[in-house]
Amino acid sequence: MTDPGNPALLRQDVRERLLALDRPLRIGISGSGFVARGLMQLLGSMHHRYHVSKVCSRRPASLLHGIDGSISITGSPLALVDNSDLVIECSGKVAAGAKVLQAAIAADKPVLTMNAELQLTLGGAFSRSGLVFEAQGDQPGSIVSLAAEALAMGFKPMVYGSQKGFLDPDPEPASMLHWAERQGISLSAVTSFTDGTKVQIEHALVANALGASIAAPGLVGVHASELSEGALTLAELASRLGDPISDYVLQPGGRGEVFVVGTHDAPPEMLSYYKLGEGPFYLLVRPYHLGHFEIPLSIDRLTSGYPGLLRPPSEAVWSVAAIAKRDLAPGDRIERGVGSFEVRGQVIRIRDEPDHLPIGLIEDAVVARNIRQGQLVRRQDLGLPPSCPFELWQGTLQPSR
Repeated sequence: MTDPGNPALLRQDVRERLLALDRPLRIGISGSGFVARGLMQLLGSMHHRYHVSKVCSRRPASLLHGIDGSISITGSPLALVDNSDLVIECSGKVAAGAKVLQAAIAADKPVLTMNAELQLTLGGAFSRSGLVFEAQGDQPGSIVSLAAEALAMGFKPMVYGSQKGFLDPDPEPASMLHWAERQGISLSAVTSFTDGTKVQIEHALVANALGASIAAPGLVGVHASELSEGALTLAELASRLGDPISDYVLQPGGRGEVFVVGTHDAPPEMLSYYKLGEGPFYLLVRPYHLGHFEIPLSIDRLTSGYPGLLRPPSEAVWSVAAIAKRDLAPGDRIERGVGSFEVRGQVIRIRDEPDHLPIGLIEDAVVARNIRQGQLVRRQDLGLPPSCPFELWQGTLQPSR
């Protein structure tokens, strides 16, 4: 299992190949949503270092507003990979994203993702390749990056955390549509942020990647008016459990901070001098996560061999199950589990719920039997399409699970 003391690094031969290039790095982008469009604009301003060589999207070019007309669009993962030195997968999709990763690995091309849903659900299937990593910018990658810095300074992490400003486990569709249009992001994305599914996915991913525990099913999510108060409460809980934990603080008005709480062997007065308090727990905060703007930092980590990239273990301990938001009847359709109005996500230990269906696998599904509101969705409850990578997910489970 990957942990902070065993950093995830790109294979040396691939790293050397990238460093030997005497031209801008060709970047292929999988996805055409908010993150992908922003990344195209950002990399376009760094043309001396990067060239966006191809974009893979299932949407036709005529519908991709805000994308430079000179950028080549394809619907083929193979074409994307063939025209790239490095692929960045940020589609937000699980099954489609997995096809891109499979094509890249077959071609011996490295991949950075900003797709926690994909990495949590199927990342373990690609872990041993040494080619696929989650970028910093979204909370999981930024937490792991900060954890690497904390370790380099001698801290012993107890909490891998993030700040969340709002939570409504069953939001109204009209409200979600309003915020999606106002913020320029997809309806499913804003819904998954609001109902807590995204934060569940993020912290399950961090727990798996760093060998941490989850203190309670569905996370603790300490409510606090100050981040420091909630973070230290989580540290005390981790101390009682005897293991580092991955969790969040619900603090209205925050700025999307990520943080690590740790102990240190240095004299307390020395850390107090640097305004970290009297101990025994010390809070390190990065007061932002900036999405696609941080991806170039991960490209640098990738090519330099500097620790701080996120790679899930090949065998998972934690997953995010689907919980019904309302009664569901046979024949009901769920277009996409993450960010839907039918289900929301909740972290579970896989061995405790071995027949659960990960929420990331619920795409184009049909309800096969009655599911009550609040019930955990199991594999036999839904009919899944042939495109569902269920068997690929099963391969990431520990044999004892």
